[in-house]
Amino acid sequence: MRPKFGTITVMSGAEDGRIFELQRFPVVLGRHPEDSVFFPHDPGVSRHHAQITCKGDSFFIEDLGVKGRGSTNGTYLNDQRIDTRTSISHGDILLLGTVWLRFNVEENIAHDSCNNNQ
Repeated sequence: MRPKFGTITVMSGAEDGRIFELQRFPVVLGRHPEDSVFFPHDPGVSRHHAQITCKGDSFFIEDLGVKGRGSTNGTYLNDQRIDTRTSISHGDILLLGTVWLRFNVEENIAHDSCNNNQ
């Protein structure tokens, strides 16, 4: 079985069409320059908005925020706001602020990112 890794395709905004390959976990998505996936042009995205983790062949997303209150504008998975760590699958649609994203799972013998991380 080939190792799996994730990608995020940006579907709106200034980064439309950009593909981020998720190589090291956890992956933090947000407006902060040190975040793994950085959206500097959308003020609706919090500094540290959401986090993607993986375990084995499974991927998860969770909303981040100050003291458990979540991000200002929330994290949505397939049009449903999430409040806890939630499983994500190939083709799922994410919304952070006003940025629409598609999560994909890829197989590639050259990657071993999920199998050696959280």
